[in-house]
Amino acid sequence: MTNDRPHRPLTHMEAKMSGTITLIAQTSETSSTNPVPSRQVTAEDIPALSELFFQAYDASSAATSKDDAQKIIEGVFDGEFGPFLPDASPVIEDEDGKVIAAAIVLEQRKGDDLPKAPYLFELFTASSHRRRGLAEQLVREAMTKLYNQGYEEVSLRIAEDNSAALALYLTLDFNRWVPYNDDV
Repeated sequence: MTNDRPHRPLTHMEAKMSGTITLIAQTSETSSTNPVPSRQVTAEDIPALSELFFQAYDASSAATSKDDAQKIIEGVFDGEFGPFLPDASPVIEDEDGKVIAAAIVLEQRKGDDLPKAPYLFELFTASSHRRRGLAEQLVREAMTKLYNQGYEEVSLRIAEDNSAALALYLTLDFNRWVPYNDDV
């Protein structure tokens, strides 16, 4: 489902020029139990995901309003950014059933400069629930689901100055990726 060639590391200059970093990791099956119950995302979650997505980021994100957030989340479900993989997209709810964290995964993100692999489109956690390991749990769950479906790799893109996200992904064995000329 993915290329067998190794990926050339992204040089510091290339990362600075792009403003974003593309990361890729091998999927794997984790044997640990999840400390917090999760479930697969459904279309009924669109309003809650939209609200959480809008609140999780500052004004510099793609969702500058609640309406923008709703359009983006609806676009994910409609395949606007690439085929959506709801079964590899876990969410976590609080004790009242409110979605507090989510990982949204696509089969492959549309775009010429991305790996031909599943793509972690969004990962967000309510600010009141951060620093509890929920994001790491969701990424590990998504990677396990992808592995069990036969996918070998998963990719994502983050802002180069997002040190917290970069630290998380490096902990999860993600590596920098740039395409060889024939990868795209």
